[in-house]
Amino acid sequence: MAKKNLERKPVLDPAVADLLAGMEQRQSEAQLPRKLREKKAKERARIQARRDQRATYDLPPLVRSSIKKLAEQQSLPISQLVTLALIRFMNDYHAGMIDLGKYKISTKSPKYDWVLDLAWEMNLMKEKKNS
Repeated sequence: MAKKNLERKPVLDPAVADLLAGMEQRQSEAQLPRKLREKKAKERARIQARRDQRATYDLPPLVRSSIKKLAEQQSLPISQLVTLALIRFMNDYHAGMIDLGKYKISTKSPKYDWVLDLAWEMNLMKEKKNS
């Protein structure tokens, strides 16, 4: 009978792994020339400053490709185009021009009471894209 390999695989806590990775990064950066270290520090500060402005949302591929195409056509940053769209949506919603109630369907999710049924809107978008 063949012997089984009964070695335990080391399990590393994610917090400890992050700490070790940070230490390794600082150690490798400490060996860089001063100008390169300063450049990396400025880049980190720039990324940190933008963190409050960043958000991630799940969007259907058709919506993403349409936004990207429009931004390219108009030679605009995608984020600014999406910001304009969201500002206009919020203004229209607060003005009573958009009724989310007609899109709401109940869900069994423990996190949300409702989800939005956007099938009709997506079909309309597909029709406009194809025409």
